[in-house]
Amino acid sequence: MQKRESKEFKEFFERFFIPVCQVADIAQEVFVKVYEKWNEFDSLGNAKAFLYIAARNLCLDFIKHKKAEANYLSEYMHGEEADDPVFLKEVTRQETFRILHTAIGKLPAQSKQIIMLSMEGLSNAEVGEKLGVSVNTVKTLKKNAYAVLRQVLSKEYLLLLFVILRDYSA
Repeated sequence: MQKRESKEFKEFFERFFIPVCQVADIAQEVFVKVYEKWNEFDSLGNAKAFLYIAARNLCLDFIKHKKAEANYLSEYMHGEEADDPVFLKEVTRQETFRILHTAIGKLPAQSKQIIMLSMEGLSNAEVGEKLGVSVNTVKTLKKNAYAVLRQVLSKEYLLLLFVILRDYSA
């Protein structure tokens, strides 16, 4: 009976455990959502209910993503592709871009546009012209966006991103 319970607990733990760093990210995202909708709440009770529902939904999304990621990795890491350096480089590059685009998606709308247009190769002047803002506004918003991205992305992701982008542009 004891072994069965241990096995069940292990499966339960592996299915629902969320690392502490992810919990902090989810909590931050929940409070950002509450802040964005703050003026729509009639009472603190409504805000509290929204907080709990948003937290639950984000946790469930994280668990679904974790499960899909595990399925993806197990499917591809058992084949010959796992030994192919080109394949591994491409998977790493795609995952890095996914992480980067997720972080960019958390930026304010205008900052997000500026970063995306800059990634397409447009100069600050071209971005300003396209968005109808001054070059100085583009520079300021870009600088602020980079500061936010540095906070959102861990040092490991930044290092990985640097390596991948260096290899990708070569």
